[in-house]
Amino acid sequence: MAQLKIGDITVTALSDGRMSFQTTNMFPETPESLWDAYRDRFPEAFNAQGFLINIGVFHLASGGEQVLVDTGLGPHGAAQGRPGPPELIDDMRRKHVSPDEIDSVFLTHLHGDHVGWNMTHDEDGSRPTFPNARYLLQKADWGHFTDEKFLDDGRRDAAQLTYLPLPDMGVLDLIEGETNIAPGLDAYPTPGHTPGHQSMLISSRGERALIIGDVVGSPMHISEPDHVYRPDVDKEMGRKSRHEALDLAEANGMTVIGSHMTRPGWGRLIRWEGRRYWQAI
Repeated sequence: MAQLKIGDITVTALSDGRMSFQTTNMFPETPESLWDAYRDRFPEAFNAQGFLINIGVFHLASGGEQVLVDTGLGPHGAAQGRPGPPELIDDMRRKHVSPDEIDSVFLTHLHGDHVGWNMTHDEDGSRPTFPNARYLLQKADWGHFTDEKFLDDGRRDAAQLTYLPLPDMGVLDLIEGETNIAPGLDAYPTPGHTPGHQSMLISSRGERALIIGDVVGSPMHISEPDHVYRPDVDKEMGRKSRHEALDLAEANGMTVIGSHMTRPGWGRLIRWEGRRYWQAI
């Protein structure tokens, strides 16, 4: 199923391929043996290298507006562990999502696997891939990812390809805190993975969902929320946001939608023998 209905809001799952990581790369303090119990439950989330995760992107249609949540790894992502070519633009075409019709690009954060198609570079120059969209980002993330020390640590070239030119192109809006994006769509700050990481609350006709970005990095992470997650800039804040977001979703029976959950990317939270698990739907 490529589409999900939350009341009157339609969510379409898109993908820019998959990435592979060693388990110790993502969870450096966690014994490899801990993940053995999850291989049968989530076989599609593992390969010979360790974790195999989806690079999820989501299109939302609400109240006549179209919102894209993140833009994938982009055309230059093979060096970051994607075994195949980029998929997002082709996947959008297959699912009848037009880049020209996107009103807002909601960036959960500025890690490379979430901003890769922000811009297009070709013989005609550089331009926003979604020419009629406003790009929406929490101000705290912009401050962190544009810091000169951060950029000078080998990150400037990738930043120039994906997000640094957006202000000069006149398409970037920096937001702070909970902000309405479109009818039934609201930014929900979940800092820790990055300083300004944001999730999205979806609400329509009494139904609710939560897009969690990288609050969790895999289906297994929902069951193991306290293990040190290497990509979190602030490990303690990341753990706190993870618990708060998952508690909110579970307490309110929300559908949970994640960038790195198993395709298409949505599911529910269930309890079994006192532990919380991801169950795809």
